[in-house]
Amino acid sequence: MMMPQHFKEKGRFSIDISMKLDAINKPFQEVPPPDEAVVFLRQHVGSANQPLVKKRESVEAGQKVGDAKGDFAVPVHSPVTGTVKTMRQVFNPISREKEQALVITTEDTDLPLKEDSVGLDELNRERIIEKVRESGIVGLGGAAFPTHIKLSAKNIDHLIINAKESDPNLACDVRLMLDRPESIVDGIKLMARALDTRDIVVATRTEKGELGNFEELLQENNIRMVWLHPSYSVGSERLLVKEVLNREVPSGRYPPDVGVVVHNVATAYAVARAVLHGEPLISRGLTFYSEKTGGRNLWLRMGTPAGHVMNYLEISPEDVERVIFGSIMMGNSIPDWSVPTSKYTSGMTVFTSAEPDPYRRTLPCIRCGYCNTVCPVDIYPQLIMEADKKGDRERLRRLHVEDCINCGLCSYVCPSIIRLTGYLQNGKRRIK
Repeated sequence: MMMPQHFKEKGRFSIDISMKLDAINKPFQEVPPPDEAVVFLRQHVGSANQPLVKKRESVEAGQKVGDAKGDFAVPVHSPVTGTVKTMRQVFNPISREKEQALVITTEDTDLPLKEDSVGLDELNRERIIEKVRESGIVGLGGAAFPTHIKLSAKNIDHLIINAKESDPNLACDVRLMLDRPESIVDGIKLMARALDTRDIVVATRTEKGELGNFEELLQENNIRMVWLHPSYSVGSERLLVKEVLNREVPSGRYPPDVGVVVHNVATAYAVARAVLHGEPLISRGLTFYSEKTGGRNLWLRMGTPAGHVMNYLEISPEDVERVIFGSIMMGNSIPDWSVPTSKYTSGMTVFTSAEPDPYRRTLPCIRCGYCNTVCPVDIYPQLIMEADKKGDRERLRRLHVEDCINCGLCSYVCPSIIRLTGYLQNGKRRIK
């Protein structure tokens, strides 16, 4: 991959992407399932599921173990064959709260037998959406928004496939396009059929020709690919719609309101495996990085505790100061190694004691305004921080805190080492 060593951003600074480059040419390694899988009952944006199994009940890999009623309900499935040991409250790194999770003792490491393959021509819109929902598919770019909701949108004239993966520590989407291009293209075609649109754009930050067979398959299927400037800033789907189609998504609105649906490239892969091959979403790829191992692309089951991954990679607790789940810019630290991966988890980054958390030594804000300068959505992080400290909900609304995309750039550039992103996230919670 001939990708630059840094992403250049507005505000005259750059982001080091050496972690991404260390993993980008490494195929997926399959991590064996853990002795005990810890499965959150809620792994999507929406209300929590109710358990469908009881303690000491046997379950099979791929069996639905949690579900709920309502449009935004997305079921969860057992990642292993075994026995339900218990249900307990477990720290969720996304909500930062303890949530219900099933603990399943693994008795068989095999995945379920796949159904007979179904042809694309045999599927209509309703059947595609139904199978996507029943298979527990959510957005795998990190947001975990229910995929069947997006595919149910009407009057859509463009489908954008987000293949840019601009996060500085993630390479799993690029690796997926290199390793499994046929299934991704099948998933894109299924999504387009569900949305009844033929205008499809795949947006990437790789260089032309670097994705080889994937680019050829897109061309054969009349799917357009656009190569974007290598930067981190355009991280949200609203900004991607603007960059690719030059359409403005108004504040408080969403891409379907302007006739566009955006899906992650990994989500397209999951849709194909679910709809055509009967595979529920119980495993995914992620990028792992530590100073010891370098970058690795791993394929593992949802519900795999961080400690199991560390043991697999032969990393000892003495070598670790903290672990981040997800993007290094947008992810969250976990309190201990018992925290499991979920549908949200696109990456894991391990820091040693020689790499302490910089936000432990915050200095007073000097009102330099740099955070305002680099903000991709042109809001004012410093003013939002002050409003959040005062609990001023009305001012938070006037400052449009809900437009924050959690990119983390304000924290990244702050000379006072203030984690501004935390104040913005808290401000959004205040006005919900």
